[in-house]
Amino acid sequence: MSKLRLTVIGGGSVGLVMAASLALAGIDLTLLARGPAVGQLRRDGIEVTGVLGTHTVAPGTIAIDDADRPDAASLDCDVLIVATKAYQLAGVLRPIAAKAGDTAAPRTILLLQNGWGSADEARAMMPGATAIFSSVMLIGSERRSARQVNINVQAGPVRIGSLFGSASDVIRALIAAAANGILPMVYDEKIEQAILSKFLFNNCLNASGALTGKTYGELLGNPHSRRLIINLADEAIRVLAAARDYQAAESGAHYVENILTPLVIPKAAAHRSSMLQDVEAGRRTEIDYLNGAVASMGHACGIATPVNEAILALIHARERNGW
Repeated sequence: MSKLRLTVIGGGSVGLVMAASLALAGIDLTLLARGPAVGQLRRDGIEVTGVLGTHTVAPGTIAIDDADRPDAASLDCDVLIVATKAYQLAGVLRPIAAKAGDTAAPRTILLLQNGWGSADEARAMMPGATAIFSSVMLIGSERRSARQVNINVQAGPVRIGSLFGSASDVIRALIAAAANGILPMVYDEKIEQAILSKFLFNNCLNASGALTGKTYGELLGNPHSRRLIINLADEAIRVLAAARDYQAAESGAHYVENILTPLVIPKAAAHRSSMLQDVEAGRRTEIDYLNGAVASMGHACGIATPVNEAILALIHARERNGW
């Protein structure tokens, strides 16, 4: 396959890590960012620190473009990697989809969003010829400036696959080309199970952390927040079994005791959820794609989800601008 043309859109922690990893693997790419970050990234490059070591991407290594006014060549790519928040996806893809019939457009889209629902949104918006891929990123990261991100936790490779059976040649070529980057990547034929596994994990911890200000370890160690997490998990497990035929555990208590706690405590006890970081920064959260998705699926299946609905309402109430 000829040399891949890649574009990453999103200058948050995930976008910076992904762009840096691909660049350090020797891949030419464009990063689309917004506002003052555009100038700073062009001037200073990207720095990644944390559990995967310290890595610097020198200025000029990555082409930096303005996401609000992207050059047409930036979107004329083999793979558009969307590293925005889930609620921003429609705004990113809508203008691209509108021009797909009369101008160059991405042939493949790789989604890096948390939660459940982004892939269906992308599939509904983009032409049928556009391949849609999803991913599971088992990392915890925090952007400390417009050009610096710290990786706090890394629990496995980035898993990539398609929920729609899209041809995988281009994505497999991307994974092979990215082998020498910061982030290991693998192709996963059973990507739905991987997504739902992380979805359940985030559903239990992200909003709980955002409401209490506690780390993952503190949430599981406190009997009151642990009981909340068990109840969230219990509802989500029943909903996912009915809606997606995915049985994660016998019950919320079984999940928290035998799956969640052994996974969190050794590596991620000190991590603060991305939703907590969003709330503290006054940003909109992805709650609608996590606990909100459980509530929506539960309603469709006739399964009551009062705890997830309460968490959904509380997070919306805490979001600064009341989205």
